[in-house]
Amino acid sequence: MKDTDHIKSHDKFASTYDSQVKEYNSYGHEVLFGMCYEYIKPGDSILDLGIGTGLSSVLFAKAGLEITGLDESQEMLKECRKKGFAKELKQCDIQDVPLPFPDNAFSHIVCCGVFHFFGDLEPMFKEVSRIIKPGGIFAFTILAQISEKEEKSAKLNPDDYSEKITYWEVPVFMHSYRYIEKLLQVCGFDRFKKLKFLVWNEHEDIDDLYYAFVVQKNII
Repeated sequence: MKDTDHIKSHDKFASTYDSQVKEYNSYGHEVLFGMCYEYIKPGDSILDLGIGTGLSSVLFAKAGLEITGLDESQEMLKECRKKGFAKELKQCDIQDVPLPFPDNAFSHIVCCGVFHFFGDLEPMFKEVSRIIKPGGIFAFTILAQISEKEEKSAKLNPDDYSEKITYWEVPVFMHSYRYIEKLLQVCGFDRFKKLKFLVWNEHEDIDDLYYAFVVQKNII
């Protein structure tokens, strides 16, 4: 399976993506915004990693923040541009670090519904730590490998993430809670909030477990 398969899938469904999100009752973007609201203010800058059609960051724009977005899918970016809320949009593979920004470039960073397309998240977390300002908020979601409660009692596989193939034949990765906690510590973030939520998976007739995190870059 090629790494670009998820990009091809996003290109194909870009024009109907927003309606699909509603159909699946997938509101992680609203969950993250609500969790972040007390920490943001008008005039702050925010980078949306994997901005897609802009479902996550348009809410921050309505709150008065200045939006920059990165996405590898040109078709998704076209749909985002139609909404006219972003200051800057760039076609970019967010795994291709370093990203084209200086140190401490953004007040905050958000990444919703993206990290489950990648296995090893450490390079991206380190890059977020570089380009976010001290005290800035990093908000993101992951697809959970198993629940936090199960992790405490189960004999875990030594791998911190595992891969599965979706109905659309696109590989996705499920990450363990302990893996995320380890990355946050290594990369200099303090966890503020964590929330579990479910997203309906029509083709497997089950609910997928996701975690939403809101963390703060350490102030030195």
